[in-house]
Amino acid sequence: PPLPFRNHLVLALRPRMLPVVFGETIEVDPEPTHEIRCNSEVQYASERHFQDKVFYAQVPTVTGYSETIVAAPNCTWRSFRSQLTLEPRPRALLFRSTTIIFPKRARSCFRTTLCCSLGRPRCSFTASVQLRLCGSPVAP
Repeated sequence: PPLPFRNHLVLALRPRMLPVVFGETIEVDPEPTHEIRCNSEVQYASERHFQDKVFYAQVPTVTGYSETIVAAPNCTWRSFRSQLTLEPRPRALLFRSTTIIFPKRARSCFRTTLCCSLGRPRCSFTASVQLRLCGSPVAP
């Protein structure tokens, strides 16, 4: 078969991988005297994100602003004048967002962030994921 067709077959027969075990460890030293609540989040997301089919339209946009205030000495009278300059600028009004989903490039280590509100900067730790082969290959 032609080369592009062979590449498509190879991609179609590539085995899928699924997470089996997920583990994470947090050590706090010294132990706190009061309870600390922490939230951690692991995102199984792709590193590639695209926006396509973007529809642009000319939208009036503020490009300039000026304000003049006239005041008379020893008097409470004031005169205010404000001016906005609007010019048509292209702005995206509609688009379709596409994300390439995990595991296009499988990894065994993912970064997760531990957030503690102790007045310190965020500390982070690494969580690991073990993957196993799924029963059937990816469908074309």
